Amino acid sequence: MVTTMSAEEMELQCFVTDARTYPENYPPHGNSAGATMPPGVPDFALSGSLSQIARAHSNFLKDQDKNWVVDDLNMHRGPGGALVWEVGQPIEQAGFHTWRSENVAVGFDTAEKVVRFWMQDDEAWSWGHRNAILFDDWYTPDDTREAGFGYAQGGPWTHYWTLDMGRRTGPF
Repeated sequence: MVTTMSAEEMELQCFVTDARTYPENYPPHGNSAGATMPPGVPDFALSGSLSQIARAHSNFLKDQDKNWVVDDLNMHRGPGGALVWEVGQPIEQAGFHTWRSENVAVGFDTAEKVVRFWMQDDEAWSWGHRNAILFDDWYTPDDTREAGFGYAQGGPWTHYWTLDMGRRTGPF
């Protein structure tokens, strides 16, 4: 599935790739216990289906109340109220039946600020965003880790960024 990416989505992809390639350039601020920094993490393959899901999610968030969006889990809920990575939800329905993850950020006006936030200022979320970007558990050369990038502008937070990630194989 081919999807046309906006300039913001392409920029987000570039910064995520840079963070995966050079995690040492994004050292965690504060208490780094739990923040992984594996060497040589392979790049994500671009997924058209995950990009469509990520873009739809950013657009959904854009239309929500400002206070609803910033609730830690609401930020990851879709129109039906379920978390988008749960079984039966969009990421799993797209064929990602093993590892699934999503990073969301609102209010940041550039992709660089978003990725720096996920990689360096994520302590409050136990480094979950950082570790999802750097995920390498049980990696084998046959694994395909894919990512999709979504961006929407408007709404109460002005900028909405979504990174959806998935893995099609693995021992889960």
